[in-house]
Amino acid sequence: VLEKKFRRPQRGMAMHAAWAVARDGWLGFEAAANATLDAPLTAGAKVLHDLRPDWTTERPISSNPPSWFVSPRRTFAEVVCWNLLFPLIVYLLAKGPGLRPLDLPPPGPRKVTWLDKAIGSSLIASIAVVFWYKIVTKTVVYMLQPCHIVTVMLIYVCFCPERRRASIVYTFFVHMNVGTLLALGFPDTRDYWRRNILPEFTIFNFFFLHYLLLLVPLWYEWQGILHFKKGPYALFLGWVSLGILHWTVLWPGCYLFEQNLNYMLSPPKGPLLAIGGRWFRSMQCAVTFPMLLIPGIIFPVIIFLLKAVYTSLASLITTNTTAKAAPRGEQDAGDG
Repeated sequence: VLEKKFRRPQRGMAMHAAWAVARDGWLGFEAAANATLDAPLTAGAKVLHDLRPDWTTERPISSNPPSWFVSPRRTFAEVVCWNLLFPLIVYLLAKGPGLRPLDLPPPGPRKVTWLDKAIGSSLIASIAVVFWYKIVTKTVVYMLQPCHIVTVMLIYVCFCPERRRASIVYTFFVHMNVGTLLALGFPDTRDYWRRNILPEFTIFNFFFLHYLLLLVPLWYEWQGILHFKKGPYALFLGWVSLGILHWTVLWPGCYLFEQNLNYMLSPPKGPLLAIGGRWFRSMQCAVTFPMLLIPGIIFPVIIFLLKAVYTSLASLITTNTTAKAAPRGEQDAGDG
């Protein structure tokens, strides 16, 4: 017992030492990069700042106002690096394996059931409420948020009558849907209360939409109709897609429309701010990949196990029912 008590502080000290080494190494790399690339970083930072000189350098209390919470210099470095990396990866994938490792089904008809239509109609009604709210609040650009984009993707899947196309879109949907878990785990409904436009109704719709985005793919996984090969390659494609969305679409949208789209300018209070600090955007890119394991692998494994349990129980019930019915049949035959 005493040995175990001594081990715990030692493990904590080892983790703290490893974190200190990683932090010091990163700070050293950052200092060296700043010194080597001082001229282009300074020039790029000046261009960004001169176009938005009125932005504050402090993190705003509300999630919406734009700010230079991350300095123009660091922002320029991140934007250039990530917008070079992700397009290069896409180019290499297009020239290389493409979508072949996903083992998608061949082209063919897919039956769109009444439940598919009901789910799709519910999603359309919910996203229409969101669109109405964005029009009223003059924040239509927020329709570029990842949750709204994956909603449109799922609507397409619900009504798509072609099996291969539905499977392709569903593959990317599953691995771009990690934002739903974050939205439900750390819901940010301050804007609804602050604007006071039917807050109870809009907040209900927020949770209704996100729970649909969470539960519907579990139902499709149970059906097993929309097939694709799970694994590291599918996760990697989802990660690259999210990276392109954030750095090639959302960050320019933040800068042009002066809105904090998907917190690409400043983070809300929570683990992202506490752990990432001024590097929260790049840290988010790194953390997103292991998080994709939840919708991409863990959820399908859970559904597989539930189906196995359901099949076993159904088989056991059928066997018992047959066994009980057999003596009655024999008795009836004897009476005859």
